[in-house]
Amino acid sequence: MNIRRAVILALVAIYVGLAVFVQLRADVRSDIKTLPRSRGGQYLIGKPMPQLQFTRWLNTEGNKPVDTANSVTLYRWWTNGCPFCESTLPGIEKLRKEYQAKGLKVVGVYHPKPPRPISDEIVKGFAAKLGYGGAVAVDQDWSQLKAIWLSTGKRDATSVSFLVDKNGVIRFVHPGTEYFPSVKREDAQQNEDYRLIVDAIEALLKE
Repeated sequence: MNIRRAVILALVAIYVGLAVFVQLRADVRSDIKTLPRSRGGQYLIGKPMPQLQFTRWLNTEGNKPVDTANSVTLYRWWTNGCPFCESTLPGIEKLRKEYQAKGLKVVGVYHPKPPRPISDEIVKGFAAKLGYGGAVAVDQDWSQLKAIWLSTGKRDATSVSFLVDKNGVIRFVHPGTEYFPSVKREDAQQNEDYRLIVDAIEALLKE
């Protein structure tokens, strides 16, 4: 009887411990400030990032897919001829250079407009012109963009960004169109969005 009671008490202690752990994790997650629901796509926060299957990869070792397992990862869809991508990719590059050594992985997802075959050299040329030197995933037919973004609601832009934590959970969604650091008054919203992403990255890297 005493053994049975001891086992029950041990199970209760484990249950309480797990409950406290889950609550602590919830408290940590609540510290990450996100965008207002009115900005769109915010309901995706807290959902697992789908397994993405891109057409091919560029600017990686052996042009192999980036291993994002157990890593904080920022995805940003971009294309050429897009003024919002032109203004945002230098800021993405700044994030990559500043936080890569701390564990952040950055994937710039190129989607040609309109969807069509496009050579590696042309894509790499576009990326270089926009000031981005990190890994590029090519979403040639927009299949991944449609699966995770365009088919899940009414969208105003394709230039979406997802910040994913080490467990593969979406923790920040920027629905487009642009964000970048700036001291100009007319860029206040873009700068605020950029600062929020920086804060989220730093918080997730500490988890």
